[in-house]
Amino acid sequence: MDDNLLHRALMNKEAYPEETAAIHFVETHASRLYLTDRHVYKIKKPVDFGFLDFSTLDKRRHFCEEEVRLNRRFSPATYLGVVPLCRSGSALRFGGPGDTIEYAVLMKRLPEDRMLDRLVAAGAAGLAKEMERLALFIAEMHRRTPPHAELEESSDLQVIRQNWRENFDQTRPFAGKTIPREGLEAARRLVEGFLDSQAPLLRQREKEGFVRELHGDLHSEHICLTDPIQIYDCIEFNRRFRISDVLADIAFLLMDLEFRDRRDLARALLKNYRRHFAWGHGADLLIPFYKAYRAWVRGKVASLAMAQHRQAEEQYGLLQNRGRRYFNLAMGYLAPQALVLTCGLMGVGKSLFAGELAAATGMTHLRSDAERKELAGLDPNTKIRNNFGEGLYAPTMSDATYRSLHDKAGRALIRGNSVVVDASFAKNRHREIFSQLGEQYGVPVLLAHLQCGQATLMERLRQRESRGNDISDGRRELLSFQAGYFDSTSEFPGVIEIDSEKEIDYNVGLTLSRLLVKKTGGR
Repeated sequence: MDDNLLHRALMNKEAYPEETAAIHFVETHASRLYLTDRHVYKIKKPVDFGFLDFSTLDKRRHFCEEEVRLNRRFSPATYLGVVPLCRSGSALRFGGPGDTIEYAVLMKRLPEDRMLDRLVAAGAAGLAKEMERLALFIAEMHRRTPPHAELEESSDLQVIRQNWRENFDQTRPFAGKTIPREGLEAARRLVEGFLDSQAPLLRQREKEGFVRELHGDLHSEHICLTDPIQIYDCIEFNRRFRISDVLADIAFLLMDLEFRDRRDLARALLKNYRRHFAWGHGADLLIPFYKAYRAWVRGKVASLAMAQHRQAEEQYGLLQNRGRRYFNLAMGYLAPQALVLTCGLMGVGKSLFAGELAAATGMTHLRSDAERKELAGLDPNTKIRNNFGEGLYAPTMSDATYRSLHDKAGRALIRGNSVVVDASFAKNRHREIFSQLGEQYGVPVLLAHLQCGQATLMERLRQRESRGNDISDGRRELLSFQAGYFDSTSEFPGVIEIDSEKEIDYNVGLTLSRLLVKKTGGR
């Protein structure tokens, strides 16, 4: 039956065996969900992505049954069964008379206001405490799942290699669209090197029983913080994807919380999970690696969905940005500890770029505008209207600001953090002391030189002045003075040219790609 005709029929209340005030529709890359007041009817799309094959009715029925069987391990009261969608004449009805044309998973509808993704988006109070309850639930879920005796004919290490290679192959069509090509190739080399070097650790963890048949898709959209907690929608379509180390399972949710800019909740969840589950050796090394894998999968899924919406420009753009953000997160997990310096004229977008880079990686973000005023004993929001190079912006004050940023960056590097220093870095002498700092701690230093057209600069400064809510004191009348003060960046050994008129996630991806290349020994 034509997909559009089927969809229109299922938006009709007569297709359901229950009374409902309305039908709500949700679509994913592989499913269509129809929500009544009390239930969810989940139909699988007739698609074949290679890693997922719902191309025939028999396959869709089989995987509906598998979805119910597997998810009842975690949410037995939520999964009610599989129901046929039947056609009699021109009428369609779930569980009705006539020929079966489709199958649906029937689920109890859970309260949307207790979904973890919604609670996070709303900034709900008490989520740190809920992470304690959730960590205990997941730890018990992992504990009662027995170790997997054997992965068919493959070891866990072989499966991880296969999964990554499959991911890279399936991502390649999107190189240049959702991930820079050089980032894709550098990530592939880094992953292969990691698996070669950590093969003994991965084999040992498999022998110790940490590889189990788990959820496989554990993120906040699949968690409802009711009492008891409901975890649903595990992977049913590919057994290989749900058999993994317990660290890979929890890493998905950690990554998801970090994607949603809640690294604090990720830390709380991990701390409490560790209290309740003895996770064995190598966790500090493996969790970032598994988070990178999970983020890569989500980036791939967003890219595949993007390809399904080529004709819908707005949806295509949203999915492209989502894919880029996931790939940026993945590259951030794979990237080396690093020191990134922004460089550019006022209004070019340094702070926005640095903030997004920090969000994608967890880098410590140091901002010269705030540091300068802190040294002067001023509130960061205090507006200063000095002439260029005078008062708070005199060379001696600028030197003191860069020295203070240098000291703070050094302390962050000692703690093992990566750092992005958000400043103009107009002078070679300031760039050089940070270059030496990178050499001192053995981390790569990247100078991100942001540029855009003069008209764009002036318009951005005009808008910023009119809003009056930015701590920067940059003004249009100072721009020409600053431009004349700038030293060339051509001699700096680690410069990357950034066109700040392009989308911010694209530029963050370019920067992270360069860091991955540096980690592989490139320049």
